[in-house]
Amino acid sequence: MQVYKIGIAEIAISPIASKLKSALYLGPTLWLVSGGSNIKLSVEIMERIDSELSSNLTISLVDERYGAYNHPNSNWAQLMNAGFDAKNAKLIEVLTPDSNNLEITLAKFKQELMSSIDESMSIIGQFGMGSDGHIAGILPGSIATQETNELVIGYEATPFTRITITFNTFRKLTTAFLIATGEEKKVQLERLINQDLTLSEQPAQIIKQISESYIYNDQIEGKQ
Repeated sequence: MQVYKIGIAEIAISPIASKLKSALYLGPTLWLVSGGSNIKLSVEIMERIDSELSSNLTISLVDERYGAYNHPNSNWAQLMNAGFDAKNAKLIEVLTPDSNNLEITLAKFKQELMSSIDESMSIIGQFGMGSDGHIAGILPGSIATQETNELVIGYEATPFTRITITFNTFRKLTTAFLIATGEEKKVQLERLINQDLTLSEQPAQIIKQISESYIYNDQIEGKQ
């Protein structure tokens, strides 16, 4: 795990884009992206990927807020509305126009994600972290922290029903980037970098289990 203190989140764009391009030159690559503050970064990262290279790329989400297709709080809808241009990449949408049943939606997402993982030479995850230490849609103390078999899980949480990748999927990543900025993240960043906590207490600790992982933040001095 390598930690870098940066002035602004946008500094993380270049290293993520560079890692993606290197992976795409080698072969099929799965890129799992986050919502929230990462949306703007993902839009700009994708702008740096050539259309020809993008044909080797599959893109999906690390978590989604369950509901009708393109509902206002959907991470995917917000990403597309922000101007994300997937070019020739294959897209795995968590929600689809017929997403009217949570179990069917989960089964479809799991199957498509599993196929992409099996077919990919590189699996790159891009994450944010909540001020409570959550990562993807895995909230501290939630049922998602206890899942040991599935690649994805759906569960009720306030204020959204969440669909998220699990720790099992995290462990299949070849590279993970965590971008966490803002003073409200400082306490959790200090805990993540300096303490070994249970995944239930601080789900973001899963980053430490990935062989190649990078934390970009504006609160804690970097270390390698």
